[in-house]
Amino acid sequence: MEKVAELVVAVPALASDSRLIENWNAFLAAELSAQKGREIAKSLDPNSIWKDLLLASPNLTDAEKRRVESATSTVQIPADINFLAEPDFPSALQHSDGISPAILYSGNPSAFSKPCVAIVGTRSATSYGRVCARKFAEDLARHGVTIVSGGAVGIDAAAHEGALAVGGSTLAVLGCGIDHVYPSAHGGLFNRIKQNGCLVSQFAAGTKPADYKFIQRNFLIAALSIAVIVIEAPQKSGAIRTAGFAAEMGREVFVVPGQIDQFGFQGSHALIRDGATMVDHPLQILESLGIEQISAPDLAPLHGISAKILEVLSASSISVEKIVELTGLDMSEVLADLTILELEGHVLRQHGGFSKAL
Repeated sequence: MEKVAELVVAVPALASDSRLIENWNAFLAAELSAQKGREIAKSLDPNSIWKDLLLASPNLTDAEKRRVESATSTVQIPADINFLAEPDFPSALQHSDGISPAILYSGNPSAFSKPCVAIVGTRSATSYGRVCARKFAEDLARHGVTIVSGGAVGIDAAAHEGALAVGGSTLAVLGCGIDHVYPSAHGGLFNRIKQNGCLVSQFAAGTKPADYKFIQRNFLIAALSIAVIVIEAPQKSGAIRTAGFAAEMGREVFVVPGQIDQFGFQGSHALIRDGATMVDHPLQILESLGIEQISAPDLAPLHGISAKILEVLSASSISVEKIVELTGLDMSEVLADLTILELEGHVLRQHGGFSKAL
């Protein structure tokens, strides 16, 4: 595994050039394979109108030409869309085959220059999974890591929210055009992401989501990242695909474990059996990747559920079941808050239970 210093390079904030953006948008609309795209891109004159060259090319199929024609004749490219071409890719992406020679983005490109770590998981996340995703994202973002995820509901949204909550940067890699808000409920989230990070896509503006595009999106998530953290993933899920892509690229794959009887963690636990690294704290990831740790801030006073849990804890370890009994809280609430309390240093996990950190 290459360390962070070897994978991260500064990415220039490219000046917007409307002609080049239009050209790359037409190129990406064709949805060429990576190898074919590189070969054709080499033959295109940057001072020409690529739409005309692509439509006249004998190397494009009729279907590819129809996509170019459709995108360039009906879509208005938003003014805030820019591009990164292959020479300016972040280093991790340059180490990956199978990527288009350009990607589109909207937002703050400085997010690309930091070490990028993906946090992925199911859309149908439990409260425990969402809490884990958010807290891992918060801690990693505090240490200068850009959090990469797919912009979906569930684990993805929790990861993006965690990074934003601490003023960190995050990349949302989309399975559609950047101008297409999907899911529609994430319009506000996407606008906030663009302040401290970027929306990223290998698809042209105007492209609508489709199942096969999400597989390509998962590949790009893995390619952009030096490591992937799987929070909560059932078998045969997009998160498992992303982890598989990452492993094939030589990236580290980390897995946060869950309850063994939870359907949403069956794929996660299978990854651990297959050799992925089990983690229960973000500092383990920072240590493994060689990222410098920043001193943690003083612990803030707690209220609500967290305060109730701390009231029943002492220096001696007690089981989760006993905590549920003493507090009268639901098991899911206790598990979720214990995760937060442990990550923030309020409690310790030991001897099959939890104790108060003194």
